[in-house]
Amino acid sequence: MPGGVPRLLAAGAAGAVGAVGPAGSRAPADLAECAELLHRSEHEAAGSPPECRTLLLGALARDEVPGYAYRVQDCHFWAHYGVRDRAVEGARLTDFNRLAELRLSEPFSPPLRPNATMLYVGAHRTGDDGAHFHRHHRLRVHLFEPSPSFFGDLQRALGGVPGFTLHNYGLGAQTRRMRLLVSGTASRTLENRSDVGLAPGRVEEVLVRAAAEAAPDVLGGGAAELLHVNCEGCEYDVIEGISDAGHLAEIPQVQIATHMLDHQDPNVPFLEAMALSVQVSARRYCQMHGRGWRADPLHPWAKD
Repeated sequence: MPGGVPRLLAAGAAGAVGAVGPAGSRAPADLAECAELLHRSEHEAAGSPPECRTLLLGALARDEVPGYAYRVQDCHFWAHYGVRDRAVEGARLTDFNRLAELRLSEPFSPPLRPNATMLYVGAHRTGDDGAHFHRHHRLRVHLFEPSPSFFGDLQRALGGVPGFTLHNYGLGAQTRRMRLLVSGTASRTLENRSDVGLAPGRVEEVLVRAAAEAAPDVLGGGAAELLHVNCEGCEYDVIEGISDAGHLAEIPQVQIATHMLDHQDPNVPFLEAMALSVQVSARRYCQMHGRGWRADPLHPWAKD
């Protein structure tokens, strides 16, 4: 479909902010009609109904878009087209909880090997996903959590339990000290941001180790079976570090929770900052995705 996906980019960006088609345009009859827009002209694509977004994104999650096979060069289109808003979030096919559940319920191909190793980056307070994979797939789990307060809870939940090894540091592209904003079960780094206006005790200093340095130490010369990352924006640095060290191709399964990156500039209006945030996040995501594709082009990531 030469040029089909790029032609939909403008429509995708418009759809992401709730645009509708021209007056009198009708809703698509089915997924096949929406998929046909991937082959049509820019004029027709620009008038695509908003309903196509959820139908196409829901099918893409299952790699079932009619007449279409994903190509890594299409990443920027899908990254913008799939930006979550109320229309996407509220649709059955693209409901956040429904898609997030796939990380635990979808079968692995090839299956995970019993007694293999999982690297769980961003274990938070209870390491629930690591406990799931240990229980259902008999994996040995290394849990990484840099927050001292989160790590204390994690120790109480899983410390000393056979099959779990806890590490009180994060992984990234380089070793450094960082400031972390802790809120509920989530956290976010404050790189290049001020603490002004934040509640006392909510900011913690944490250690982040270069993934290229830490992973070999943890694995002791072996390899991981599953890399599972949910660290509120650090995922891009984690993949970059592991890839640059040449270890990404050695990991058969990779699961990533992706997050929007902030664009911090007090001189930029809110809507412009949001648009820039989408651009930066899409660029980093596609760089990360490209690294995974190059590492294993026959088994591209389907769980990120």
